[in-house]
Amino acid sequence: MIKLVLMVPLAMMAGSVAAQKRPVFESLGIPVVKAGFMGVIVGPGSEVGSERFYFNFRQDGGKLFLVAVDPDTGNAEQYQSPAGTGAWGLIVGPDNRIYLGTHEGPDPEDSGRILVFDPKHPEKQIQVVGRPSETETYIWQFTIGPDKKLYGCTYGNAKLISYEPGTGEMADLGRMDETQLYTRSICTGPDGRIYLGIGYGRANVVVYDPKTREHKAILADEYRSHPSQTAAGVYTGTDGNVYVTGVTRMQVVNGDPQNAEITRAESVTLVVKGDHVEETSTPADAASQTTLKDGRRLENPTLNGTYNLAYPDGRREPRTFQYKGAGSGIFMVYAGPMNRIYGGTYMPNELFWFDPATGKSENPGNPTEVGGEIYSMLSHHGQLYACAYPGSFLSKWDPTKPWNYGREPQNNPRGFGPLGPGHLRPRAMIHGPDERIYIGSYPEYGLVGGSLGVWDPVQDKLVENYHHLIKNQSIVGLVYDPKSGLVFGGSSTAGGGGSTPVEPEAKFFAFDPAKKGLAFEEVPCPGAQSIRSLARVSRRIFGVAAEDQLFVYDVESKTYVHKAALGVGEVLDCSLGLWEDRYLYGLSSNKVFRIDPETYEVRVLATFDGDIRCGFAMDERGIYFGHRATLMRYNWRG
Repeated sequence: MIKLVLMVPLAMMAGSVAAQKRPVFESLGIPVVKAGFMGVIVGPGSEVGSERFYFNFRQDGGKLFLVAVDPDTGNAEQYQSPAGTGAWGLIVGPDNRIYLGTHEGPDPEDSGRILVFDPKHPEKQIQVVGRPSETETYIWQFTIGPDKKLYGCTYGNAKLISYEPGTGEMADLGRMDETQLYTRSICTGPDGRIYLGIGYGRANVVVYDPKTREHKAILADEYRSHPSQTAAGVYTGTDGNVYVTGVTRMQVVNGDPQNAEITRAESVTLVVKGDHVEETSTPADAASQTTLKDGRRLENPTLNGTYNLAYPDGRREPRTFQYKGAGSGIFMVYAGPMNRIYGGTYMPNELFWFDPATGKSENPGNPTEVGGEIYSMLSHHGQLYACAYPGSFLSKWDPTKPWNYGREPQNNPRGFGPLGPGHLRPRAMIHGPDERIYIGSYPEYGLVGGSLGVWDPVQDKLVENYHHLIKNQSIVGLVYDPKSGLVFGGSSTAGGGGSTPVEPEAKFFAFDPAKKGLAFEEVPCPGAQSIRSLARVSRRIFGVAAEDQLFVYDVESKTYVHKAALGVGEVLDCSLGLWEDRYLYGLSSNKVFRIDPETYEVRVLATFDGDIRCGFAMDERGIYFGHRATLMRYNWRG
C-alpha cells in the first residue's frame, strides 16, 4: 500500500483535474527487456548423445534463465529458475546436469545458491539445490574434483564450498585466505587438487587437497608483496596444467611493501609445479567449454541472441535465437537533452531514454565497450556524456543523430576509453569552470584512493587527473559554485572491491581549479564514512553524510550553518537536487522527501510500497527513479 503524507493546505490543492487524477507513483514501463549474458557452455541434450549450447542470462525484472540451443537445427528452448536474478557459476556436472551458482540479489533466496537443470527432465525447469554457506553471497565458478564433487569459489569471505550430486551433501569448507574477500577463480589440477585464485586486496593462489582437507598458499612473495598486486587468477590449460594469470613480477629497493620503490615490473604467466610456481613463456590456452564433439565451436555470443557457429574447415555461420526477458535492472536515471529522461541498466550495460511528452521509450544500445553499468551522465550542449564501470569509460552521444558506436570522431556514440589511475566507478560528473567536466571515481579493485579527473570537451581529452586528491578515499559527490570558482566534493572511505578502508571518516572538500589543489578538506559529520549526495542552493552547499545526516555549508562565511538528521531513512547516492520552486527534493530507499533551504524543514511527501533502487531526475511532471527493472515517477501533487 502506498502512503501519502499531505503537506499543503486544502486551499492550495486546486490544481488541474488531470494532475489530480495522476497516481502518486506511476509506472512508466520497463525500458530495457534485454537480459544480461553471463556465459555459455556445451552440455548434453534431452536425447541420448545429443548436445546443446546452454546460454546463461541474468535479469532484475525476474529470475535468471537458461536458453538451450540445438546446434544442428538452431531451435531454442528457455528454462526458468525459481530463485536468483543471476549466476556466475556455470558447469556441466559429473551427473550430466547443468549447475549454476548465483550471485547476490534483492531477495534473500537470490544469494549464493546452487541451482540445477536436468536435460533429461526439462519439464522441471531449473531447480534449487541449496545454499552451501550462509556467509557467502556469490558463487563465482565451479570445478569438478577427483571425488566427483562440485567445488565452488565464493565472495564474502573467500571460501571454498562443495556439493556431491550423488548424495546431495553440501559443505562449507572454510576460508582459503584470512584477509581477502574473493576466491574468484577455481580449477582442478592434474594432481587432483583444487586451485584457487584469490584477491582483491592482495594476490594469492591457494591449493586445497580433497583427501586431507588441508589448504596452503603457493604464490611466491615476489608476485604478491607490492600493494598493486591485488589478485591472481587460475585456469586449466589444454595440456592439463594449472596456470596463474594477472600477476606481475616486481623487484623492490627496500623491504617495506607499502613504500617499496619498484625497479622492475613485468606481467608474467605462471605454471604450477607441485607446491610452487614457475614462469612460462608458452602458456597453454584455456580448455574450451564451447566446442562440440564434432569440432564445431560457438564464437562471439552476445546478449542479443547472436553467435557464430564455426566449423573445423574454417566456415562460420551466423546464428540467432530469441528469448523472453523480464527486464534489466535500472542503475541510474538523468534528465538530459531533448527534455528526455535518460538512464542505464546494469549487466547488461544498456542506455535508454523516455520521452515524458509522448510516453515513448527506446533502448538504443550500449554507448561504451564495457559490460558493467553507467554511473554518471552529463548533458553538454545537446550531447550526453556517459561514464561507466569498469574503468570510468567515457563516451558521448548526440541523440539527434543515428546510433553508430565507435572510437572515431565520426562515430555516435563516440567512445574515449577508461580515464586512468584511480578511476573504476565514476560516481559523480559535473560541469566546472569553463564548462570543463569534473569526474569523481572509486578506485580499482583492491585499492583505496580514487581520482578527480578533468575532461576538456573542446579537445575531448583528459587534461588533469588528481589521484588520491583525498588521501585513501573515493570521490562520490561533486557540485560547482561559480562565484567562488570552487568545486566542492564529498568522499567515501570505501575503495575498490575487496579493499579495506584505512581512513576513519569521510571528507567534505573544496578543490580550486585555478590553483589546481585543495582549498580545504574536513570532516563534516564525525563517524560518517560516506557523503552520499551534494546540492547547491545559492551560496550554500547541502550534503547528506552516512545514511541521512544533513549538513549545510555556507560558502561566504566558510562555516556550517546547520547539521541534523533528516529522519527519512537511507538516502540514495546522488539523489538530492534543487527544483524550480526553490525546494530541495531527494530520495531515500522508500521515500520521496523535500527540504526547505531557508528553514531546513524536512517533509516526507510520499512513501513507496517497494524499494527505490536509484535516482535521480526531475521535470515539470515529477521525480523519476528506478524500481528494479521499472522506470517510476513520483507525480507532483496539487
